[in-house]
Amino acid sequence: MASITPPARRGLTIKPLHIAGLGIILIAVIYGTFGLQSGFRSYTTSVDEAVAATRSVQLAGFLGSTGEYDDRGRFTFLLQDEDGKLIKVISNETRPPNFEQAISIVAIGRYDATEQAFMADDLLVKCPSKYQEQLNG
Repeated sequence: MASITPPARRGLTIKPLHIAGLGIILIAVIYGTFGLQSGFRSYTTSVDEAVAATRSVQLAGFLGSTGEYDDRGRFTFLLQDEDGKLIKVISNETRPPNFEQAISIVAIGRYDATEQAFMADDLLVKCPSKYQEQLNG
């Protein structure tokens, strides 16, 4: 009687180390996707959209007041959107340099219903450029 040897296996053999490597790559991709999503903030020029947002947003507007510090030492001011609607902005940061000369301001944060104000994590101030052509009247 002749012995029959099984045919040589062709194709891809998956080893436990390969499975572990693929699992690590999959976890990294999923983690990276969620990390990128939380890093993107929507940009709006409407106070109403900023109030309705459920995530952190960038709210762009114009200076509605010169700002002051409240009793808790937070910097507060009014931001006006392009429709003329005002919202109170509260920041734990100090007053940005050249704040009074700002052409526009972008407050990054979210609306807090208990404070009835936009809580800014960061403020970006756009001032007139020194390179802009000066109009001589």
